[in-house]
Parts: sequence; C-alpha cells; structure tokens
Amino acid sequence: MTSRLDEIQLTAEEGNSIPDSSWRYVGENEDYWHYEADVTLPSGLPAIVRRKTYKDSAALLSVNEELRKANSERRYTSGMGSDKDGNMPMVHTASIPLAVYYDPVHGIAKRQAAGDRDHLRWFLNSEYAKPFLVREKGLRK
Repeated sequence: MTSRLDEIQLTAEEGNSIPDSSWRYVGENEDYWHYEADVTLPSGLPAIVRRKTYKDSAALLSVNEELRKANSERRYTSGMGSDKDGNMPMVHTASIPLAVYYDPVHGIAKRQAAGDRDHLRWFLNSEYAKPFLVREKGLRK
C-alpha cells in the first residue's frame, strides 16, 4: 500500500509551539540549515514537521552594521541630488537576502499575496529585518 504525503504550512505560532529540544538536525546547504521534529496531529496521527532556517551571512551583516554606523551621522539624503536642488534620489536603505525577504513566516510573501500595498514598509519596520538595514532614519510607520 502506498500513501500520499500531504504538506501543510504551519503558522508562526504553531511552529514556535514546538519545543527547541524536539528539533533534530537533518542537513544543510549553502543558504539553510534543515531540521525535523516528530509531532502528533490533533487527529492523533503521527507526523514529521520540517523547518529550514536561513544562515545569516556574517559578512553581509558586518557590512550593513558599518554602513548603519556611517549613515547615522549624516542626513538621510546627504550627498544626493537633493542637496544640489535635484530630484529626490533612490536611497540605499537595506541589503536583504531574497531568502529572508520572501521567508513564508517572517517575510512579505503573505502580506503581498493578500494585496497589501504597504508590505515593503511593514517588512522594513519589522524586527526581523532590522539587522539588514543600512539606515535607521527615514523609515516611517
């Protein structure tokens, strides 16, 4: 008898309710660590939950921290076209890996899919995105 494996997406609360001691390391690739945990579904059936965790790039976070320190002493558009009576330019605000940006739990995927037009501002103001910001000034809620 063959059985079909169904995949379901857990909410952040459901995923966080699984104790850290339940997760076992399965493997990793260039961007993620992979873990599994054995759980019992509300129906009483056993199941395996999989989790992948993004490996924060130490080099990227280090560069972002240096840029954040340098930018904290300057006006938001210092040295840009607006100083010379030009148009307001695009300003480098964050360096975010796509794996973090599109993370199904913390990223913008759900809000963007729901039609939220302000999903980028919401994401940049979240605690999850804070290490990837290169400017703290100028982000308004």
